[in-house]
Amino acid sequence: MRGGVYDGLLLDHDGVLVPLAPRSVLEAAVVEAFAAAGIPDPLPEDVDAVTIEVSPAELRAVADRYDVDPDRLWRFREDRIEAALRDEATDGRKVPYEDVAALEHVDAPVGIVSNNQKRIVEFVLRTHGLIERAGTIHARPPTRDSLHEKKPDPTYLDAAASDLGCSNPLYVGDSESDIVAGQRAGFDTVFLRRSHNADREIDTDPLLEAKSLRTVVETLEPAD
Repeated sequence: MRGGVYDGLLLDHDGVLVPLAPRSVLEAAVVEAFAAAGIPDPLPEDVDAVTIEVSPAELRAVADRYDVDPDRLWRFREDRIEAALRDEATDGRKVPYEDVAALEHVDAPVGIVSNNQKRIVEFVLRTHGLIERAGTIHARPPTRDSLHEKKPDPTYLDAAASDLGCSNPLYVGDSESDIVAGQRAGFDTVFLRRSHNADREIDTDPLLEAKSLRTVVETLEPAD
């Protein structure tokens, strides 16, 4: 824990700024991706493996099971997920949490760090008028190789902090992988509790837990 005066704020996207999409929406998009790859009736466990928290090994195993190129299957998956989440944003279901307004009072530079696709993050932020609040955005390109850079790897956090020119940012996430990534980068972390993770237990201790971004903004402000 560094403490002191924070010179930047890094935020996860899904679950921090906007709600997570329903799993059913993501699964339906993945089923469409399988169909586009010539697999009309994938096993439910294979759909599950390619929906969220996908690992390179899982993707390869699923692709091998159906004798399909993993890069091809993944591209279909990424495109279908992007289309589904665009619809969630434009149809008013994936909208900013009410407390996101508190970020208007943040003077420090702000960066977004997400395991989601960068094109999705940018679209959601632009749709809801938040894109100008982000001094930088680091998230995945729609490629299989990007799976190796996901949090808890600190790659995106390090890059965002470098872009913003800050050495002691505060990082806010809603999952244990966020907290681990922040600690690996050497940054203080906040575990933000929303409805989807209100009762979740994690094994890695953040600097603090919060139920609102307002608490985060207060933490950024130096004491008088």
